Amino acid sequence: MIAKIVFYLWVLLNLLLAIYILLELLLLLFALLAPKKNPKKDLKEWPKVTVQLPVFNEKYVVERLIEAVCALKYPKDLLEIQVLDDSTDETSEIIAKQIASLQIKGISIKHVQRKDRKGFKAGALDHAMEFCEGEFIAIFDADFIPDPDFLLNAIPYFQNEKIGFVQTRWSHINEKFSFITRAQAIMLNTHFSVEHLGRSHSGAFINFNGTAGVWRKSCIENAGGWHDDTLTEDLDLSFRAQMKGWKFKYLFNVESPSELPVTLDAYKTQQFRWSKGAAECFRKNIGKLWTSKSGIWPKIVGTAHMLNSSVFIIVLLLILVSPAIYWMANEGMVDVASAAFISNLSLGMTASIALLFFLGHLMTARSKWKEALFFLPNFYLFLALSVSISAYMVMGILQGYFGMRSDFNRTPKYNIRINDNRSLKLEYSFKKEQSILLVELIILGFGALILATGLYDRNFFMINYGLIICIGYVLNVFFPKRIFRL
Repeated sequence: MIAKIVFYLWVLLNLLLAIYILLELLLLLFALLAPKKNPKKDLKEWPKVTVQLPVFNEKYVVERLIEAVCALKYPKDLLEIQVLDDSTDETSEIIAKQIASLQIKGISIKHVQRKDRKGFKAGALDHAMEFCEGEFIAIFDADFIPDPDFLLNAIPYFQNEKIGFVQTRWSHINEKFSFITRAQAIMLNTHFSVEHLGRSHSGAFINFNGTAGVWRKSCIENAGGWHDDTLTEDLDLSFRAQMKGWKFKYLFNVESPSELPVTLDAYKTQQFRWSKGAAECFRKNIGKLWTSKSGIWPKIVGTAHMLNSSVFIIVLLLILVSPAIYWMANEGMVDVASAAFISNLSLGMTASIALLFFLGHLMTARSKWKEALFFLPNFYLFLALSVSISAYMVMGILQGYFGMRSDFNRTPKYNIRINDNRSLKLEYSFKKEQSILLVELIILGFGALILATGLYDRNFFMINYGLIICIGYVLNVFFPKRIFRL
């Protein structure tokens, strides 16, 4: 009886994963058919624009950010810059000094501070809306370096009165820094080339990514403003705006350079916030989505979009269940033919995921043959890192579904031009939601057992399966704050 329950659970997990991958492949098809370049537009009269820079303890990168924003090519009398500073360290002094020198030069830049950090990033954005002068609002996080032509490329698309926000594609200044940044780049490049392009070309909802985009101020107000009841205020507002009938424009050919996290701990914190926030947005908006006037395709894709992070639940359960199926099949406790069929389906899904990420990654690559050459080892490490954070992500996802609130923990940015990695590691420590080190050690031991079993049975599938778990969890457990270089 137990064997049948485990087997049926394994079948269900594989089928759910197959549905998710099938939808991703459909988005890939739409992305491949989508135009990659948007015609450059111009305006006779440029509107007033406010650029908002929400920062919190960003002393290593805040000067770089402000310099880049002040270098934006746009009529100076129509550009307002707000530094939304919630910092509790010397970042505030750095900002104040820099702003004072810029104001002397005639640049319209303001230092906006609050008494507390209520609502975190969403709270800071909502607070600044009260005295925002621009008709349009561009937003950049601290790790971004906007291109000087950013506003000239984005603002003309708002000639269409239905456009509520414009999102540009992230690129990465430190993509080649280490295997950790390479693995992250594969994931993010696929998001921006497959998911964003596929969703936009097929008429589904997309999300504002929290940065490197521009909002119509009246759209934010009409959609209800910034809410602080999720950790992904950007996804939440995006869906509320589109359910109200607002449209978006995604500019694949406009790059916005950014800095990727360089430690596994920082990456893990970032993914926790994104995963839990998506679950919170699902809990908050799924009913509104299905009762909105949106078409059936946006509803299906939007549902899958908010459920994306729940793939970690499937991954974690498959890690735990799949070895049991292997053992039961060898012992004749389950139907061998059925197990073989699902195993082949699983291998097919793995190949499909690899193809999805391969094509998605190449769509953004400048040197396609080099990226193709190094794709497999980087993708293997991406799988290992994804597996290694799955238990931590599941904790956050479940908290999101059950309405358990938590702080907005920032992702540390180090500024890749700084070479003193040791001092950065010690200084940039940050609080985790909870520690699940014991659970992670148990899964590491489980992976080692799978690897040993695979070696004993000379089974390539089990060897590879155990190796992915071991590599990921060794890095996660023993080297979370290590800054690797490649």
